[in-house]
Amino acid sequence: MKTTTWAMFGSLCVNLMLGLVIAAMFSAAPSGRAQAGEPNHTRCAEQAKHAKPAAPPAAPAPVRRAYLVEARMGWGPAG
Repeated sequence: MKTTTWAMFGSLCVNLMLGLVIAAMFSAAPSGRAQAGEPNHTRCAEQAKHAKPAAPPAAPAPVRRAYLVEARMGWGPAG
């Protein structure tokens, strides 16, 4: 019986340690070398200041949701 108890506690400890290692790997901050090199976007920011305001978005297309009822009841075009 002692072997089973120690085996359960040992397995629990190993699983907790592996979980902590994986959590630490994913929560660690990336190093400076690992960051993507992106160009300086100052020109884009200057252009955005002088750009015209965008037109308002068009109204959404009407949506018809009764097709499922029509298909099930046999009222649709294939009916």
